[in-house]
Amino acid sequence: MIAIVSSFLLVSTVIGVLLPYLLKLLIDESQSSSTSQSVSLFSFSNLYFLAFAYAMGWLISQAIDQFKNMFSALFFRNFESALVYKGLENYFNLKYEEQKKIEAGVFNADLWRGASGFSQITYTILFVIIPIVIQIIGMVWVLAHNIGVIYSLYFLIFSIITLALSLLITFKTHDIFTAMYESRNSLNQFIIEKISGAYDIKVNASLNYELKEFDNRIHTFKRKAGHNYKKAVVFMLYQLIFIGFFLLFFMLLSVYLFQQKQQITAGDFVLISTYIVSLTLPLMMMSQSIIRLRGDFIAAQKYYDYFNLQKDELSQKQLNQSTSLYEFRHSNFMLGQYLVHDFNFKIEHGKCYVAIGRTGIGKTSFIHYLIGLQQIQKGQLKYKDVDISEQFSAQIFKEIAFVSQNPIVYSGTLRQNLVHNSQYNYSDQDLYEWLDRFHLTKILHKNNIQLDDDLQDIYKSFSGGEKQRISIIRAMLKRPELLIMDEPTAALDERTSLELMPFIRKRVPTIFMISHANYALEFADEIIDFNQLIVASTEVELDHK
Repeated sequence: MIAIVSSFLLVSTVIGVLLPYLLKLLIDESQSSSTSQSVSLFSFSNLYFLAFAYAMGWLISQAIDQFKNMFSALFFRNFESALVYKGLENYFNLKYEEQKKIEAGVFNADLWRGASGFSQITYTILFVIIPIVIQIIGMVWVLAHNIGVIYSLYFLIFSIITLALSLLITFKTHDIFTAMYESRNSLNQFIIEKISGAYDIKVNASLNYELKEFDNRIHTFKRKAGHNYKKAVVFMLYQLIFIGFFLLFFMLLSVYLFQQKQQITAGDFVLISTYIVSLTLPLMMMSQSIIRLRGDFIAAQKYYDYFNLQKDELSQKQLNQSTSLYEFRHSNFMLGQYLVHDFNFKIEHGKCYVAIGRTGIGKTSFIHYLIGLQQIQKGQLKYKDVDISEQFSAQIFKEIAFVSQNPIVYSGTLRQNLVHNSQYNYSDQDLYEWLDRFHLTKILHKNNIQLDDDLQDIYKSFSGGEKQRISIIRAMLKRPELLIMDEPTAALDERTSLELMPFIRKRVPTIFMISHANYALEFADEIIDFNQLIVASTEVELDHK
């Protein structure tokens, strides 16, 4: 597509240079015909031909401009979308510790602004600066052949100085955009944070306090934005003054050569005037674009900085057949604020493991080691005899499924939420049976939706229990060898949990789950008491001392 846009751009630029030259020929020819005592048919033919050529050239130029604008818009839409895609892909590949440091609102703003910044930089270079350079070169060539080499050199020198001045002002300009970006990011972060805690704000009667705080931040943002926009306008005025001087100088010089020296024809005068006037608009556009490049460079740099963060380096080691899935061998690792010493443990195929322990002891941290979000400090952790102590294997994700204690329902259709990343095909009847088994068909009737209807904002009204059951179905439809669940029944009543757990146990070969519910212990083949684990580890540490 860029080749098509470049072709249109080149043709448009060349026509823009040639049209004034055709107008010059038309004027000179008409003057020659009018002053000649004998008007020949040949002279009139030239005039008709030149008039026709000029009109057709203008028509073709305008048509090409429209096609150029259309294709350039498509190109930059695809370009910007590709950058957003790569930025999100990069985020997913970051280490868990890096992701935790990034605010969702700030990242979203940086992602789109950075993609737009890259797009604007590319646009300024390809569609503003390069066409102007080509246009100036073409004008200099025409002027050298019609007016004189000296005149064309003056024109070239002034054009180069104008371009150089625009670039110099841009790169010498103090950074006036970072403060605005940071201030806007602060506003975005504040809004997302307060929307998430809207109910808490309401019941604690802190609405006026929060709105006052937001108003203060808005005033800070407006003050910084206003100050920096004034600076940007001043820099633009510097460039516009020089462009105006460029226009004035060559217009006066042309008038002098035409009236006083009579060294140029009326057609030459029109040619020069048209060239100068036609350059002023692109030069003004260029000056404004280049001034904004500073902000675009900053936005692009912020976008690029995310690519320099530490990424997950996953191996592609093939997994072996094994009766044991995970195996800890003499492992040391952190559970919350506690250090576990010399831990040995196996998660064997076909068993159900239930982890218990007081709140905050680090049970979720243990799951993080199983799913590769964290690495142990010492010893070995294996999955099917593949060592994942330092580098997790991407192949494991194909064999396990995870249900978080904060269940997620995504935007899209209900079918997409259920099937998600499953490698298996399910008919409508299959999915309806799963929904019925988990008592979720009522959400279809209540909201008058089918499997392929877009949930839009409906999913936001789902209860915690409904979201949790959807998350469990999603995990089970993947048909994993191991299902890891963090408080899977926290949002469910005991009756529903007791009904669903045997069904889950029957459908999934191996289960590892964290639960505070006593009834979950009924389904366990093995119980891991983290309270005892921490006590034992502390005693080992004291013995070492």
